[in-house]
Amino acid sequence: MARAMRNLAIPRHAAEEPSPWKATPDTLREAREAFVARCAICHGPDGSGETTVGRNLYPKPPDLRSAVTQKLTDGQIHYIIQNGVRLTGMPAWGNPHEEQGDISWKLVLVIRDLRQPTIADRAKQQTTATSAHYVGSQACEKCHAEIYEHWKKTPMANVVRDPRQYPGAIIPDLNTNPLQKFTRDQVALVYGSIWKQRYFTKIGDDYYPEPAQWDVTRKTWRPYFVANGTDWWAPYYPPDNFHRPTGPTCDGCHSVDYNIQTKAVVEWNVGCERCHGPGSEHVAHATRDNILNPAKMDYVAANDVCIQCHSQGRPPTNPTEGNYYDWPVGFHVGLNLRDFWQLEEHKLGETTFTHFADGTAHKNRMQGNDFVQSVMYRRGITCFSCHDVHGTNNYAQLREPVDKLCLDCHGPLSLNGPRTATLEEHTHHKLESPGSQCVACHMPRIETTIADVKVRAHTFAFITPAMTEKYKIPNPCTSCHENKSNTWAAEKLRQWPERSPWRIE
Repeated sequence: MARAMRNLAIPRHAAEEPSPWKATPDTLREAREAFVARCAICHGPDGSGETTVGRNLYPKPPDLRSAVTQKLTDGQIHYIIQNGVRLTGMPAWGNPHEEQGDISWKLVLVIRDLRQPTIADRAKQQTTATSAHYVGSQACEKCHAEIYEHWKKTPMANVVRDPRQYPGAIIPDLNTNPLQKFTRDQVALVYGSIWKQRYFTKIGDDYYPEPAQWDVTRKTWRPYFVANGTDWWAPYYPPDNFHRPTGPTCDGCHSVDYNIQTKAVVEWNVGCERCHGPGSEHVAHATRDNILNPAKMDYVAANDVCIQCHSQGRPPTNPTEGNYYDWPVGFHVGLNLRDFWQLEEHKLGETTFTHFADGTAHKNRMQGNDFVQSVMYRRGITCFSCHDVHGTNNYAQLREPVDKLCLDCHGPLSLNGPRTATLEEHTHHKLESPGSQCVACHMPRIETTIADVKVRAHTFAFITPAMTEKYKIPNPCTSCHENKSNTWAAEKLRQWPERSPWRIE
């Protein structure tokens, strides 16, 4: 009844009004930010309405993804956003001082983008995924030029580079390498540029890692050799880098469609089809139902698009055609990752090469292992709720600067926490100080990427000083206050009145 009365109240001229905005990447990005800030508290970031507030409203917020909502015209949706719905929790977001450029029209674009594939759409996608072939990212540029230009500058697009094609790819002066000399002519591919850089030489059809790597942060050379007792696959290969081809250990994740028989790739790096599946049919005749879109998948499948490579694990059966692969051979987007990959096991209480005693990752490339343990994951948050792999100007391709991003969902007095009136009351640190940053406490740098260089954890759990005492897991308090003890830090936490004492021990 409420929906019927709402629709009857919309004037015909308003219902027939066309949207003045096109769904460009930049416009959608701005609109999504507004949606998260204004709408997600009731409608949820996915538009489902399954939030604490949404479930307790009467009438409940409509599912914005549903056919009922999607059948409304752009003008009808805009009118509802502008004017609200009487006798419901839907407020009027309209600003009488704004004209066509107002954010309400842009929010219409977001709601359209929330539309979920129908059963028929999904069936067509699955058929396409098996019949289409890979064509390479450049084939996507013609229609998605803006996205392509952003992506082309990202680390995803530039992890693997041929120094002949990219003369500036090699960061250090190779002549300064004191460990084991190799020349520029011996380097067929360069891997990495943010934390570390490794150098692969080509012998026959295979690539092999040189035994020296560059520590980008410390600007120094370090040995590179995977010893027994570290990565699970090490004992299955001879203890010599030049008998350990990168095809089984690296190349499957740093390319599109690595072929384990021919050792050929469609393209190096994480191209469009790594996440969207083979695109030949979409390139020939672009429709929504002949390409895969992780944003339209359930949260498990959506996150698995990233977890396939950003995790430590192993295939469920080994070896595969005589080799031990450190990536999910045979998996592509649209399949069930669990059939091709098992996350590294861990026994609680044990500290290993891969895990701290509580299960938090101990090394890099385990964001997926961390994230599946988190409350965020269980609430349906996805990797791309925070990151935009198409490229942004923010650190780690975040959608927004890190603290602004967190506060979209976790602002003061938010039902998601923190449950304090101000951020300073929650952190007990001055605003804009290092200790007031959300990631300082909830994503500490404790996971080793090379030597003493650490990257951030992705469990989002706060590690207490008591856990450090019991399990030797670094905590954010004494990691920052290096001259203080765990006892000092624990006592400080007990003095914070809004903290439950049961959460400190």
